[in-house]
Amino acid sequence: MNQDPATVSGRRQIARNARRYGYYDVPASPGQCRQYRVDCPLCRERVSTAWESGKTRIALLDAAMDAHLLHDCEHGPQQ
Repeated sequence: MNQDPATVSGRRQIARNARRYGYYDVPASPGQCRQYRVDCPLCRERVSTAWESGKTRIALLDAAMDAHLLHDCEHGPQQ
């Protein structure tokens, strides 16, 4: 399995691994929308995304993890 965050396939595998260990489904509170959170398997930082109409949880979590790996993760390709 490719887990190199510098490649697209590596980031997809890392996102799948993050979801495999579970994710958090935070219900909406008054004035806020529903949140989904997952822990990054490389840096253990919690990555969150807001619910969007017409998108699945998996698509939202994968997009959030991809953005985290590209821009925020200390083990990402930008480091």
